[in-house]
Amino acid sequence: MTKQPFPLTPIEVKVLIRCPLHYHFLQQSPSTPIDSTQAALDNLVRENIQQLHAAGGPDRLSLEDCLSKVASQPRARQMVERYYHRLKQDWSRMIAGNEAMSLKISIGGVSLILKATLDRLDKTSDGGVLAILFRTGKGPPPTPDSLRDDPTMTVYHALVAATYPLKRPVRIQELWLQLNQDVTIELSEDEYRHNLARLREPVRALARGEVMARPGLHCDVCPFKYRGCPVYVHDEDAESEPDDFVPPDSGGKMSPRKWIFKI
Repeated sequence: MTKQPFPLTPIEVKVLIRCPLHYHFLQQSPSTPIDSTQAALDNLVRENIQQLHAAGGPDRLSLEDCLSKVASQPRARQMVERYYHRLKQDWSRMIAGNEAMSLKISIGGVSLILKATLDRLDKTSDGGVLAILFRTGKGPPPTPDSLRDDPTMTVYHALVAATYPLKRPVRIQELWLQLNQDVTIELSEDEYRHNLARLREPVRALARGEVMARPGLHCDVCPFKYRGCPVYVHDEDAESEPDDFVPPDSGGKMSPRKWIFKI
């Protein structure tokens, strides 16, 4: 049996549902961002926005001062400037920024601690709360349907609902700063329960000291496929040592069924 509770971030929840073996590798050896340039841009933009929040908003910090640290970075400058003007209109609705949240829950008899930091929280005109997540990528933004099916959104929903129990409804918004576009969703109770239920099987396996591998299209972009994954068969190895369990047209991967490993 593995020690509980398991701490999980929204991204870890998504990875765990998609492929528990990938999640296990991340715990042993966290992967570096695929696009380090984008990661640096994301950090720079977030730091400047957080400073704007901490200073008291646009009325307390001039646009010139707000942009001083991103003046030499055109993409970052554009995003921060657009957000500055947007926040001027929204400041009176803002409740908090960069707020860390955690929630202990039980799924399938397994204890979990969900944790995340929310970029911004606003009150809404109907007495609810809007959780805003900043996105600095080029897009395109996801559709509302794909967001409702995204396990990360369900985790954010759970955290916000537990932290602000008197504010309903809870809505989640992705704000794409480079495009100045946003996508907002509100999960129904059925969607919320269905998405969390997808965690039941993988967390029960973790509690038993097992991880399940779930081969699929995501294997093609997995950072661990050439770094010790026992499910992915390297093409060059397959040529010299054919594996009777791998169909000739498998593209290097084992057949798409569950593979369970003890940890």
